[in-house]
Amino acid sequence: MEFMGKKLEDIVVTLPFADGTEVDCGVYSYFEVNNKKYFALLPLKGDKEKGERELDFSQSYMLYEVDEDEEHNPVVIYIENDYEYAVAAQYFSKLLSKK
Repeated sequence: MEFMGKKLEDIVVTLPFADGTEVDCGVYSYFEVNNKKYFALLPLKGDKEKGERELDFSQSYMLYEVDEDEEHNPVVIYIENDYEYAVAAQYFSKLLSKK
């Protein structure tokens, strides 16, 4: 699967947290609901320097709205609206149950 011509497995999203830490995440899934695009992200585990990283399925999925910048790179957007998050989460849950 691709997002704007980029393979999902090649996309790395760095999420900053309020405490100043960051986590690199990979894209597990890309989906659309109500004309909005979303990524389901999982933290990456493994050696970053050796390029031996993979999705860490022991962690929880994180859902973010996704858009693109001028260079067609993905930009993740925190979902602030509880209803919008619930709709995206319900849709993603149905996707998981089909796999």
